[in-house]
Amino acid sequence: MMQYHRLASGDLAALASGLGGTPVVHELRASQLSRHLLLLKFVSAQWPIDRAGLDLAVQTLAAAQQVDPAAYPDLLGDPLVGAWLTTTTRRLRGVESSAFPLSGDLLHIGGLAAAAAVRLGLDCEVIGYARHGRLTLPATGEAIIPDDPDGPIPITVSGGQTSLPGDGWLGLRRLTARHGDLAIAVNVEDGNPYRSGYHAPPSERLSDAEFGRWQAMFAEAWELICRFLPERAAELAVGLRAVVPLVDDGSGGARSGTARESVGALGLTRPRSAVDFAITIVHEFQHSKLSAVLDLVELYQPDGAERHFAPWRVDPRPTAGLIQGVYAFLGVADAWRGLRSSPGLEQVATDQLATVREQVRVGLDALAASAELTALGRHFTAGLQVAVDRLFADPLPSEAVRKARSSLADRRAAWDHRLSGPAARAF
Repeated sequence: MMQYHRLASGDLAALASGLGGTPVVHELRASQLSRHLLLLKFVSAQWPIDRAGLDLAVQTLAAAQQVDPAAYPDLLGDPLVGAWLTTTTRRLRGVESSAFPLSGDLLHIGGLAAAAAVRLGLDCEVIGYARHGRLTLPATGEAIIPDDPDGPIPITVSGGQTSLPGDGWLGLRRLTARHGDLAIAVNVEDGNPYRSGYHAPPSERLSDAEFGRWQAMFAEAWELICRFLPERAAELAVGLRAVVPLVDDGSGGARSGTARESVGALGLTRPRSAVDFAITIVHEFQHSKLSAVLDLVELYQPDGAERHFAPWRVDPRPTAGLIQGVYAFLGVADAWRGLRSSPGLEQVATDQLATVREQVRVGLDALAASAELTALGRHFTAGLQVAVDRLFADPLPSEAVRKARSSLADRRAAWDHRLSGPAARAF
């Protein structure tokens, strides 16, 4: 009998608290693996080119599953495998187009199979596809192909070592950190061709010096998260799989985002400080969790016409965007609450908590009034309200509260001025 992933009502209630817990994050991660496997089944069934490349890859992946049933789902569940499968599925269905050959997307499966063989010490011969002189083995690295070609490339793996007509190898690097018994290792995706999907372009490969700066700041951020946000640290150790460095446009503003098709990954420019890194990780992982939830349950009517005021944005937000914002900033507010206990951060954390919790309250009021929520969406929103009430149970200095409310009022006034008329009040 076919089994389906489902979120129990208790799991949804736990997530509505702004956290969820590691068992729920494990379940969300397992559900994403199932999603990837279903997409892989679709791609295999719709394969429109010579099936030799597919058959060779499938044979290797099947062998990998037999050799190590634990390593196989870790690789197939990788966030950027999800991005590849989503892109390829959309192209096969005709809902996405590209000047890049469809065969290149399809034959990425050869690189995936080779990555499995390298990881498990298997032998195989598969067919991958090079782009601009790079052949990617997901979650493993990139081979540099001479003469910068695009096209199919035979890959031989023997005893876990690749044999390629290449000029070098760029191994995948990881950000690692440990606090006590809790360790984390996160892939730095600065080469995989499916690392886009953010509102800023992905950067090219980081220099060793730049990677060192990311690593040092990540270790400091992990220390903060583990010391002052231990429940979030436990979730992140399970669910955060990859970071995608984004191009810094030189404006001085930080940029970050989460792509719906690559749950467990986040894109960001290098943060200015360890505190910024910690807050960004919390913020974007909230989006990632909710994206995984939305693959399992329907919280609102899709493509609804409502538009809402969201204090963290200047544009009117659909219900889909509003619920994502409320959930993400609920996590941010909770993070600032925890960081108030960090020596030297008391004032900034207090001011930020005052500001963000006011924003979340207003966003949640709009969400609760939406006619586009499903019954489960209303249940989830009620749980968010409990979490927000808990935030407001913490007394803050009156001056911090006054400034936060004044800033919110100014943002609302500016929003109303820019969008006068009925559309500005459709919430």
